[in-house]
Amino acid sequence: MTPQQISQDIERGLELRESIKSAQAELKAIEKRLEQAGLEGEQIPLRESDREGRQFLARCPRLGIIVPVIFESDQIVASILPMTAIHDALETIAGVHFAKFWTPVSKLERVQKDGHEYRQTARQLLGPVSAPFIAASLQRDKAGIPKSRTLIAWENAGPIELAATV
Repeated sequence: MTPQQISQDIERGLELRESIKSAQAELKAIEKRLEQAGLEGEQIPLRESDREGRQFLARCPRLGIIVPVIFESDQIVASILPMTAIHDALETIAGVHFAKFWTPVSKLERVQKDGHEYRQTARQLLGPVSAPFIAASLQRDKAGIPKSRTLIAWENAGPIELAATV
């Protein structure tokens, strides 16, 4: 790519990001207004007869479409804590079939917000063993090769004079 093409791509990328951010904000406002219209308008039963809730059918005659605004009142929990009242109740009711609905998951989440901070903390706290610790922390593919990604750091865009510090 030529420097001019790179410059054009940066300009267009920044325009698109701003446009997307603006469109997301506008969409959120539209969805809020449709929700309010649904709360004030005529609600009918949901299509699924075994579900609890109601829906408002928002109409757009110009496009000839209906967009359902669904008010669910029977959301199923996505996770439960083990050895709690709900866990005991569900396991008792489901019996041998409980594992077909719930699986235990245990995971640890990284404390640092990004890999740079993770590496810095490792070097500060672990000193000489930080290198093998960081190497053991890398995501790897099936062949054992560390995974990589490419980021376009739009959030870090700044004046060209600052390029020496990036």
